[in-house]
Amino acid sequence: MKKLFIFGVGGLVGYRISLLAKNKFEIFGSYNERKPNFGFGNMQKLNILDENKVKKILTLVDPDYVIITSALSNVDYCESHKEEAEKVNVEAVKKIFELCEQLGCKLIHISSDSVFDGTKKNPYVEEDTPEPINVYGKTKLDSEKIVLENPNNLVIRSSVLYGWLPDYLAKIPSSSMKHNNFSQWLIQNLRNHKDVNIITDEISSPILADDLANSIMHLINGDFNGLYHSSPPIQISRFDFSVKIANYLELDEKLIHPVSNKELGRNVTTGGNKCLDSNKICKETGFKFLDLNESLNKLKKQSLE
Repeated sequence: MKKLFIFGVGGLVGYRISLLAKNKFEIFGSYNERKPNFGFGNMQKLNILDENKVKKILTLVDPDYVIITSALSNVDYCESHKEEAEKVNVEAVKKIFELCEQLGCKLIHISSDSVFDGTKKNPYVEEDTPEPINVYGKTKLDSEKIVLENPNNLVIRSSVLYGWLPDYLAKIPSSSMKHNNFSQWLIQNLRNHKDVNIITDEISSPILADDLANSIMHLINGDFNGLYHSSPPIQISRFDFSVKIANYLELDEKLIHPVSNKELGRNVTTGGNKCLDSNKICKETGFKFLDLNESLNKLKKQSLE
């Protein structure tokens, strides 16, 4: 059985990949703040900036595949913590890349729509020229370039990620002080009858973490490499998406109030169009995304477990 090492097993994507891959791979992983209570695999607490420990653990495991799901992904936090963002999102990735080169293992890296400026009218394709307009986007683009220095590696970009983590993990803040992913935060607030302000001036292609994890494992199992976008064919504003979640889970949509990024008081510039075109992964690899109803049905079931 081949070995898979996942950086960030306590985060939403790492958690879902672990569950999905456990029957086909020997699972190893690291977590920083959030320790998952899996009944399988070998998980260790690890700060991705601890170069010596990272080297020791990876060398000892000698994995066939390494997936980096860990990152400082809070766009606002990265903007005000530029040096930390560069260390975690770029320098740590470079060290892991160099180790993977030495060990001869394939590196899979999760990137973001934030590498684009968000001004295009249509969804972004892989061939579009990246032009990041904030610190987070710049660090993700820099890390992409590092990973793809080896053409055998994989970089997978996604748009707005949503899903459900078990409460014992979700309540622990991430390194960038994010307690929950967007959908979990929204659902918990609405269930507690709290009003929420949601932006209207941004459209995206939201993807359920299970669907993203499935696309990643599909690419690994098929031995694909290079750059792929992974997002379902959806173009929707954050506000309209929130209303859909509320309606699907039978929550009060009247608690959701439309605001602009400016009204929300954000200190970071983000593009208006965060949609990704994923025709490449569908045509080249045969992958099929869940439709929105299938995704929301999974989210609803997970939120009630």
